[in-house]
Amino acid sequence: MVRWASLLGILVALSATSLLSAVESKEVVCYYGTWAVYRPGNGRFSPDDVDPFLCTQLVFAFLDINPDGSLRIMDENLMTPSYDTFGKFSALKQRNPALKTMVAVGGWNAGPTNFATVASNQQLRVNFARNAVAFLQKYRLNGMDIDWEYPGAGDKSNFVLLLKELRDAFAPNNFILTVAVGASEGTASVAYDIPAISGLVNFINLMTYDFHYKVAGATCHNAPLAPSPSDTAWQAQSNVQASVKYWLSKGAPAAKLTLGVPFYGRTFTLSNPSQNGVGAPTRGLGNKGPITDELGLLGYNEICANRWPAQFDSIQIAAYASNGDQWVSYDDVSVIKRKCDLIAQYGLGGGMVWSIETDDFKGICGPRNPLLTALKGCVDGNTNNPVTANPTAATTAKPATTVKPATTVKPATTVKPATTVKPATTAKPSGQIVCNRDGYYRHPTNCAQFYRCVSGTAYIYDCAPGTVYNEKITACDWPANVQC
Repeated sequence: MVRWASLLGILVALSATSLLSAVESKEVVCYYGTWAVYRPGNGRFSPDDVDPFLCTQLVFAFLDINPDGSLRIMDENLMTPSYDTFGKFSALKQRNPALKTMVAVGGWNAGPTNFATVASNQQLRVNFARNAVAFLQKYRLNGMDIDWEYPGAGDKSNFVLLLKELRDAFAPNNFILTVAVGASEGTASVAYDIPAISGLVNFINLMTYDFHYKVAGATCHNAPLAPSPSDTAWQAQSNVQASVKYWLSKGAPAAKLTLGVPFYGRTFTLSNPSQNGVGAPTRGLGNKGPITDELGLLGYNEICANRWPAQFDSIQIAAYASNGDQWVSYDDVSVIKRKCDLIAQYGLGGGMVWSIETDDFKGICGPRNPLLTALKGCVDGNTNNPVTANPTAATTAKPATTVKPATTVKPATTVKPATTVKPATTAKPSGQIVCNRDGYYRHPTNCAQFYRCVSGTAYIYDCAPGTVYNEKITACDWPANVQC
């Protein structure tokens, strides 16, 4: 239980801490829910609507995992010429070569059964890893995110084995491996061997949202930064601050944690419209929105278009609004700014968003992509992002295309990428490589190969056919993006 006096001190510290002093670029991990291509009107979102300069990692959601370790594209329509979702998705790297394109396997609809089956069997783990590599090579992607929701207590060690198989299989191509994880202590303590996972993946995407929306009978925040003074011991764990502190306390490196920010709100139907504060009595989930069409949920693009009178909870750091018997809790620009302060305070690796297609990407309420622009700007130390608790107010952030792309995604090991130092190797006349410093480097005579130096030994790898090694992004890339 966090004491109330201590909480005040935390909030003061958060207010005083600012990313304006940050000097290194951080990650902005953007999940893209591909089903949004079917949404009506202004809600329809395809890869053509993605601003590739606002994200450092763009994650295609989702693929499914089959019980034999193979991968399945959940919606084959996305692969047809009329949609060409994967083709357009991959082509975004041509606009911003620094963008890392990823694919997520799992998600809520995939369920835990097939993951558990594959993770528990060595040969199936091998099959899955091989299939994962083949898929990433085929579509020229940079990596994979594992979104197993959620491993049970009996799956904890098998999950580690599955990630180890993937890590080893990904190394020759320098593919990125990430995981999306339940953030709260109640989930994480059961599902994850945090020190082991931390040593195997590049980034851990904390799903720091959906903390309270299933609480019966009262309005509550979707993703509060801090606890309420009235929280029980269990409830005091269900907020962003407590989740981050828990993962750090269990050995997760701060630089590998990305903080999840929801671009949607959770909704309720009030029992009495005159009682519309936090903790007000409810009689069920809120009505469906015209775009997302889901009970109990509204995208930010729906929330801002509603223009309901907005309020700000300065204790838990969350926005909320109501109209008649409808009530919603969500993150606005001001909340995102405060969460950026937390990223800076703990030295986290950056932010993660679920998901970009529910931002105001059409600019109906003001400039396009206000939430994503705010997150990208503040994690990069941009001072031009406004702070407002009103979702209907137009922001004055710089256009998305003026944001400088980040180029500092780290490889699967903890070795610094080769672009941060001068090449620390030499080649003998015979072509033998001599390692003077650990790291990843392009082969001196073959651009389609790269090597990793470890303790004086060079391990040579081949890029996927048609690609060459780009030392600037420490990954295999299109030849047009590389001077070789």
